[in-house]
Parts: sequence; structure tokens; C-alpha cells
Amino acid sequence: MSTRRHFLTRGLSACALAVPAVHAQSFPSKPVTLVVPYAAGGPTDVASRVLAEQMQASLGVNVVIENRPGASTILGAQHVAAAPPDGHTLLMVTTTTLCTNPHLYKKLPYKIEDFAPIAMAVKVPLGVAVRKSLPVNNIAEFRQYALTQGKKMNYGSAGSGANSQLVNVLMNQTLGIDMTEVPYKGTAPALVDLVGGHVDALVDAMATLVPLHRDGKIKILANFDDVRSPVAPDVPTFVEIGYPRLVAFTWFAVVAPAKVPEAVVARLNRAVMTAVMAAPTQRKFNELGFIAQTSSAQDLASYIVSENNRWGPLIKKMGIQLD
Repeated sequence: MSTRRHFLTRGLSACALAVPAVHAQSFPSKPVTLVVPYAAGGPTDVASRVLAEQMQASLGVNVVIENRPGASTILGAQHVAAAPPDGHTLLMVTTTTLCTNPHLYKKLPYKIEDFAPIAMAVKVPLGVAVRKSLPVNNIAEFRQYALTQGKKMNYGSAGSGANSQLVNVLMNQTLGIDMTEVPYKGTAPALVDLVGGHVDALVDAMATLVPLHRDGKIKILANFDDVRSPVAPDVPTFVEIGYPRLVAFTWFAVVAPAKVPEAVVARLNRAVMTAVMAAPTQRKFNELGFIAQTSSAQDLASYIVSENNRWGPLIKKMGIQLD
């Protein structure tokens, strides 16, 4: 068992000793704040607001969204890491916060061990799309074309360390191709240039790509999820194409400051799971192209470790350092 996994799972079992049991029994005693380390209106914020609305019914108190965007989620994470470990301050994390930032920044002002995993909440499937004029219609043709074009073939990304970059590099390695990266400040401008035919390929959320795919403005060649997307059932997965290890997606999960009592972790886990599985949440997530995803606190802890073990070596091999 890795050191990180040992620390996380040990922390979950021992945290009941951190605060008297009477505190756990009285939880929640005031409104719960769910910190979103992104600006209002983005996918993480929208998913968090849907979740918070349903969590209120389970917890019996208001669940307030507090947006603390900036510095690649570092500002929000640092705030929650320093909050009282009573369960009243939570953080909506993504792959960025706990699984890539620790490898991208030497001077990160928080550690993975500063958080107590609560539950997974949302999975956002990713796809790879190409400009409509690219003379390929499936991954086999894409790979063959990329092999003949070499570095002349390019892909857009949201910049160094971004999920779109890392997943594209993982795809390049798996397919044995070597496209040139064209970095952007976010995937939105990269998508504009994909539609305009200025870049050849782009990895982005399926929900974002599908409307343009349906309108014939781009072509989605494959889905990185392990099952076909309900919003794009015509698009095959890399798994079924013959690349079973090429599974990747963006995910959102709820964590709390470390040393939150075990009973409070259990209560919050039930609240998140109930909220995720509620019919209104399911409907809204389906509209957004998200997939409801629940987990135990222990399973989330293990998953965070596995994601670190996956992205850490890739980031090191790429030589990316952001501070």
C-alpha cells in the first residue's frame, strides 16, 4: 500500500478521535458551505449548485455555494484545508486539485493529506474530436493519418498541466503518434479554432463537443469513457476500439478538511449519495451531459491515490513544472 493511500485510509478510520462524539451527534449545527474553486457558471459550479440544493433536504440545513476561483483551484483548496474540521466547510474537488497540482507545483500550499474524502459526485466523459475537413472518420484512420503527418499534425489544449493536455498526451502515447501541441488559455478558444479548421484535434467534454458534432461542424471520433455516452450513442469508446487502458474523464468529488470525525464523514457521505441519486439531480445531470457517480469515502480515497499514480509519472516524464 502506498504512503498516500495508507495516510488517507488511516485518517478516515482515526478521525473519530479528533473531535468529541457529541459534536458528531449534533452535526450539522449551522449551514454547510460548499466551496467551489472555480468561477460561477462553469460546469463544476453548475454541478455543485444542483448537488447543494438536494443535500439541503438530507442535512436539514442550508448548503451554501462559495466560489473561490483562481490559481488552478489552489485558492479554494487552501481555504478549505485551513477550515475547522467540523464538516461545515466542504470543497468540490476535481482531478486538478488533488491529482495533478501535487505534481505540477513544488510549493503547493496544501497536501492531499489535508483533506478527508467524502464521496464522488459527478463524472464528465471526454471525447476526442477533429476538424470536419480532416480526411478521417474513425480512430484507425486518425492514427494512420497522424503517423504519416508526424509533427505537422496538431492538437489544441488548455495549456501546461491541463486535463485536455494530459489526456491528449496519454492518447498520443497509446496510439504511438506524435502530434504538436497548440496551447490556449482554456479549451473554449481551442474549440473555436477546431471549428474554424485551425487545429486538427481536441480533447474536451463530450457534452461540449456533441452539439457541434451533430451540426457537422466537427467530428467526434471516440469517447474516453468505458461506456458509450447517452448524448452521443453513435460515438464508440476507446475500450471497444481495442484500447482498454485508454479510459479518462473529468470528475468532481466532495472532500472536507482532514480530521473531520468519522461519524460526520459518514453523515456527509450519505447526504452526497442521496443528493446525487435524487431524480431532479439525475435529470439535470443528463441535460448537462454529466453522469452521476457515487462512492464510499474509502473508495474515493483509493481512487485519488490511483489517479495520482496515473498522472504523476506522466507529468514527470513530460517535465512540466509550474512554479
